Amino acid sequence: MPDFTPLPWVVVGALVAIQIVLLAASLTSLARTQNERLTLPRIAWILICFIQIVGPIAFFAAGRKPAPHHEEASASRAAPAIEQAVNELYPRS
Repeated sequence: MPDFTPLPWVVVGALVAIQIVLLAASLTSLARTQNERLTLPRIAWILICFIQIVGPIAFFAAGRKPAPHHEEASASRAAPAIEQAVNELYPRS
């Protein structure tokens, strides 16, 4: 076995840690994503995610379609309650 200085071992350890975190995050996200939002079948994305660092990054970049937008945003629904709270805290003179 070649004699490595500590720096290459640190770099390899960091890359392995990044790979494990990316794999776990992509598989978790894949499991929570609805089938309608996936751009490929789920099994294909599972196999792609196991391709070193490139697979999870590919899933995050192109694996999901954008979430559908709702007609009424949650901020507009909360606007009357916010306005009431502001008026109670800061009454107009």
